[in-house]
Amino acid sequence: MGNKLFPKPAPTKPLPEDVWLARTDRSEAGREPFFFGRDADYRVFRSAATNLHAGVSGGGIIVFQGAPGAGKSALMLECMEAVKQHSTPHHPWAAVFVRPATLISPADVVLDLINATNQESKRLLRISPNGIAQKFNKLLKLGTRLYKELSERGFSMAGLSAGGKAEISSPPDINITSSRIFSNAAPLLKKFRLVVFVDEAQNIPVTDATQGVMDCLHNPPKEIPLMAVFFGLSNTLEVLRECGISRFADERAINLEPLSIADATNSLQYMLHTYYSGKDEEKALWARALGELSQGWPQHMSRVGVAAGRVIRENKGHLQEHLLDQALAKGGERKSDYCAGRLSAGSQDPHLYKQLARAADDHRDGILSRKQLRHLAASALEESQESFDDFLTNALRAGLLAPVTGLPFHYRFPIPSMSDYLRELPV
Repeated sequence: MGNKLFPKPAPTKPLPEDVWLARTDRSEAGREPFFFGRDADYRVFRSAATNLHAGVSGGGIIVFQGAPGAGKSALMLECMEAVKQHSTPHHPWAAVFVRPATLISPADVVLDLINATNQESKRLLRISPNGIAQKFNKLLKLGTRLYKELSERGFSMAGLSAGGKAEISSPPDINITSSRIFSNAAPLLKKFRLVVFVDEAQNIPVTDATQGVMDCLHNPPKEIPLMAVFFGLSNTLEVLRECGISRFADERAINLEPLSIADATNSLQYMLHTYYSGKDEEKALWARALGELSQGWPQHMSRVGVAAGRVIRENKGHLQEHLLDQALAKGGERKSDYCAGRLSAGSQDPHLYKQLARAADDHRDGILSRKQLRHLAASALEESQESFDDFLTNALRAGLLAPVTGLPFHYRFPIPSMSDYLRELPV
């Protein structure tokens, strides 16, 4: 993963073993030192970044969506790290994290952009040669002033002139457009390549104000080199459409699939090398078995890896073959716990999901059409008085169903072990 523009980041310093083993969820640790796979997905990001580097922006937001545990946050952190590592005094970049709720306010989003460029200006100022340092000192002063003025005046800052000076006027005009607020920060923002990252994008508020902000992220003012990347659950594309994004660029809306067993094995083997000192052949044996158990699902990889790590620690760091069965049993239990958690987030009785899993098993590739889902769920929905659309949205958010890439209005169980778990439910 990576190229001359955005080489793959070097692994970070490993977390202490006990801290890693104490985790209950993979999101607790931030970037992981054993991030593997997602090469094809990363190339989508890298291609867009290459275009931005060449001065091409607008109309090309990227969307990575998938069920809970698909590895969205891990991929986002890797992309953010790549942006940070690529920024230099001669070619400054800024990775900007924006919360979904912030997207209702163009002023707050621009504040996030300015704050990110200010922080990067400070960093680059420390490492810049004398001639270039003066440039970033000026940018930092401009950014500080812009941030202060926008913080104090909010929407009235649309009165900023192109030179960055505030024009004091009468009460704020409620018709100020998002585009004008973005453009008035261009004296600072145009100096950076900006990459906006939005996690949990399925929670973006759908309002008129949000549509204005989303339009600026999708087609930013020409003075501002900017691209936006959204990470969210399996209904994120639908939410973005409701926010006014009617057309997505070719090959930039990605449904995250499980990793290959080879990538899962490589990641788990690197984990074993990071924390344990056993023989290489023992680590390879354990990694293959754990990789197959994970089925390439990132959340499963984390859970079976931690389960195995605890068995190894309890046995004073040994990785003998007879302990592997114990590790696999505990890893299987943690997979089942995860599936139970996802099922508890569903809006219907488990029996309905069991029925859907069995029906999917009877169809080619485990795919069910919207029409089939509606028919199978009709009785349960009538009894609970829940609409089919609400049921489907909930199933997507809970990770019980996911859209099928390239086949509109068709769905499947995205988590590899989920359908097996549901079919065996004692209901």
